[in-house]
Formats: sequence, C-alpha cells, structure tokens
Amino acid sequence: MVNKHANLQTAVLEIRLCFNQLRATADKLQNDLGINASMSAVMEHLSESTGRTVPDIARSRSVSRQHIQMIVNKLSAAKLVTSRANPTDMRTSLISLSARGQSICDEVQRRQALELGRLSESLSADELQNFVATIKKLNNSLKGMENE
Repeated sequence: MVNKHANLQTAVLEIRLCFNQLRATADKLQNDLGINASMSAVMEHLSESTGRTVPDIARSRSVSRQHIQMIVNKLSAAKLVTSRANPTDMRTSLISLSARGQSICDEVQRRQALELGRLSESLSADELQNFVATIKKLNNSLKGMENE
C-alpha cells in the first residue's frame, strides 16, 4: 500500500532541493549581469506589465511585502526599475522596468531558455506534463488553505 503522506513529504523535500538548485543555477547564469535570482524573478514579473505595486508583486509571489520592497530597493539602486505615482493609491508607487532593466531581463530570459532547453533533455514530454499537472494541483490545494 502506498503511503501518500510519506510520498508527499518526500516530494516536498525534493521540491525544496530543486528550488535551491534552480536558484543557484540562476545566480550563476546571471552573476555577470549584477543580479541574483530573486532580483530576476521580480524583473520577470515586472516585464509582464506596465507597472505594479510592491504589495501586488508580493501577493502574486506569495511572499511578504517587505521582502519584495528590499528587492525593489536593490533594483532601484542599480537603476533597473523606475517608480512613478500610483493614481489609484497615493500610498504606493507603480514600479516598472527601466530600459536598462528590460534589456537585462531579456538577456536573463534568453539565458534561462538555453538552460531550460538543456535541462528538458533529461525528461520526457509525458513526465513534464504529469509534473506540471501535479504541481498545479498541489499549489491550488495550498492556495485553498490560505483562504480558509
């Protein structure tokens, strides 16, 4: 008989390990660009919009506002993002990528695509499809727990 609890516990440990390895790989891929994995994740998020608030970014990534604010401060100091007044809420600014930030984000995405292509060679299409479906199901279950 399959012990679902033990299997899920093992899966969670493997997800954590994989996350840490992906973060380390991302840091190596973009070290020469002066950004780390956390910075590139926020930049990638910003590249999908014309401006987001720090609380919006934090909510969408399921992390604290303070964590995102520290990253945005680093990105701002490196002139990779800009901020402007938020017409709908004067307490928060809208954060966007600067032209330089967009250029670096494009380069990071190009490098990541090459690395993901290399990594995907070790997995079949069915394995990836099943993995994505399983992770989405787990994430949706966790989101449901947040709303209780």
